[in-house]
Amino acid sequence: MQWMLDELRQRGGLISFEEYMGLALYDPEHGYYSSGTPRYGRGGDFLTAPTASPWYARVIARVLRKIAGKAGSVDFVDLAAGDGSFLHSLLLELGPEGRAGLGRVLAVEQSEGMRKRCGKALGDFPETRVEILPELRDADEPAGPVLLHASELYDALPVARVIMREDGLKEFYVRLEGDSLSWEERPPRAELRDYFVRHGVVLAPGQVAEANPRAEDLHRSHLQWAGADALALILDYGYESRRLYDPRGRFQGSLSCFYRHELSRDPLKRPGEQDITAHVNWDDLRRAANHLGWEEISLEALTFFLIRSGIAEIAEGLGLGMEAELDARTLSERQELKRLLDPEGMGSDLKVLVQGIGRLKEVI
Repeated sequence: MQWMLDELRQRGGLISFEEYMGLALYDPEHGYYSSGTPRYGRGGDFLTAPTASPWYARVIARVLRKIAGKAGSVDFVDLAAGDGSFLHSLLLELGPEGRAGLGRVLAVEQSEGMRKRCGKALGDFPETRVEILPELRDADEPAGPVLLHASELYDALPVARVIMREDGLKEFYVRLEGDSLSWEERPPRAELRDYFVRHGVVLAPGQVAEANPRAEDLHRSHLQWAGADALALILDYGYESRRLYDPRGRFQGSLSCFYRHELSRDPLKRPGEQDITAHVNWDDLRRAANHLGWEEISLEALTFFLIRSGIAEIAEGLGLGMEAELDARTLSERQELKRLLDPEGMGSDLKVLVQGIGRLKEVI
């Protein structure tokens, strides 16, 4: 906490919540995601699909094989690659033949500590061309087809927070008061007013909401880099505007904090020590794609994406289908499957947005 108090003093004692969230998550020294130790996974603060079960990597490996069979050598880009554990699992699942169908593997990760861990994890595959970068724009543009993958990237971007009062929209700021932090409401920046107008959203009196006015531009830059023959798989928590800002479902907004798998709604506690997240507005990513001529292939729950992408066929091929003997291996693997497909958990809560352009649109 002390580092954040000192930071606010240096900044005059008052910053927007968007600026505060950016510091709490991405400050180079103290930010939650800047640590050299992964904060996610079964022993961390929250689970992600790519690290919750090896079955997710198996499905993506199958998708990559289909792309390579249709379009030849393909670059795979993992945005927010973390410690590289998902990429390690993916390359392992592909095997030597599958890895031979890859052009480059790009691990894009902002945290220097995580990039170092990523390098160690991917050192097991010396025959694969791996590039580890802080930003996608640092990489040379692709010469062939690309598969862009992003798991829970956009819901971890800093957001602005607002509330509708009787006299109009107000933006939340974070104020330093002695040795504590408090909220202050101020007139919103013009870009926030424009954001809600652009999406046709009128908040109810007293309703709290979050907005990410930079998500659209960031996604556009990723798609633009990928070129004219690409697929994007975006795995995240989110809704379209009409549902995200429906006061009947999210009157207090979607902002959540996670610390040791416990949910909190107070982002001013433990800055740098807890995850802070807000649901993605899928319409932001749709606008980015439409601007560049990309098409939406699907937006569906993780369960349906995995089934449509062949998870049942993979299970059959591994001898784990409905007729499999119920031994320890079968029971263990089915438990891992359930972790991803559970309709009461991430199987329905997580969504997968698939966007495409060029030859790859028909692969999935």
